[in-house]
Amino acid sequence: MQGVVHNGVVVFEPGCQVPEGAVVSVYVAPQVPALPNRDRMTEEERQRLLAIVNRITSLPNENPGDTFSGADHDKVLYGEP
Repeated sequence: MQGVVHNGVVVFEPGCQVPEGAVVSVYVAPQVPALPNRDRMTEEERQRLLAIVNRITSLPNENPGDTFSGADHDKVLYGEP
């Protein structure tokens, strides 16, 4: 069940049935900031993003055959756990 506080009173959404005298608990849901005017990418934005991702994916590996991993890097910097 959901409702909105209006003039200090919780007004439930239409169709919500609560028995008279029922004890209820109320919590305040966190406000999620909405994206300005829309919540999805346009097709043009999606195509631009896909082109960028494809370009990044096609970049050559700087050190082909290098077996020094990120985990090895951390071991050098921070030592063994």
